[in-house]
Amino acid sequence: MSYLAMIFILFASVYSFSFAKYCWKKQNRIAAVGTVLLTLVSIILPAVMLFFPGKSF
Repeated sequence: MSYLAMIFILFASVYSFSFAKYCWKKQNRIAAVGTVLLTLVSIILPAVMLFFPGKSF
């Protein structure tokens, strides 16, 4: 079940990565880097919570 949730999270983050690519093309580098960082956090944090339940980091 955890793998299905992670797949859904990855599919939902595709839009954010495409927005970062758009910002990079439009020479808006700060927005592109910020979008990538936020997207990576929104992928990594749920992954840690799903695959390591009960651990406190």
